[in-house]
Amino acid sequence: IHRISDRCPTHLIIWPVSVQGETSAQEISTAIDGFNKLPLNLQPEVLIIARGGGSIEDLWSFNEEIVVRAVFNSGIPTISAVGHETDYTLIDLASDLRAPTPTAAAEFAVPVIADLKYTLNLFAERITHQLSDLIKYYLQRLSSNERVLQQIQSTINNNIQRLDDLSFRLIGALPNLLKQKQ
Repeated sequence: IHRISDRCPTHLIIWPVSVQGETSAQEISTAIDGFNKLPLNLQPEVLIIARGGGSIEDLWSFNEEIVVRAVFNSGIPTISAVGHETDYTLIDLASDLRAPTPTAAAEFAVPVIADLKYTLNLFAERITHQLSDLIKYYLQRLSSNERVLQQIQSTINNNIQRLDDLSFRLIGALPNLLKQKQ
């Protein structure tokens, strides 16, 4: 809990269970199934099944078939964090990820918020730079197209002037042409 709070404070849901003893396997599997039966919008993104170290007898609940099946059938990704680095249980094989310690599971589950902020700032700078380059590119294209349009407009204006001139000459020549024909 402390490790997650230090790295990236987030909402945690704790389902307390016995982690050794006669009822522990049933309690652990009930907790896993219980999380999976929550409405989707209330389900956690990941389940960390954790317990500190101990003797093989202390960790035996995590080798029980009912617990292994609950982990295997979980629709929520699971991280097994039972014992310490040298301890292995059957749920380590059924889980989506095995962490060597409960603290390591917390580190796997949540990022460091400072790293996220740094990465987001890098992305924001990249996006800003790329948008700036894109705007410059399209401004250059727009300027180039504007020059082409000005040349076209100049050609059109010259042709309109020439058409007007020919029109006036035709109108002026029409009476003379009629007199000649008469």
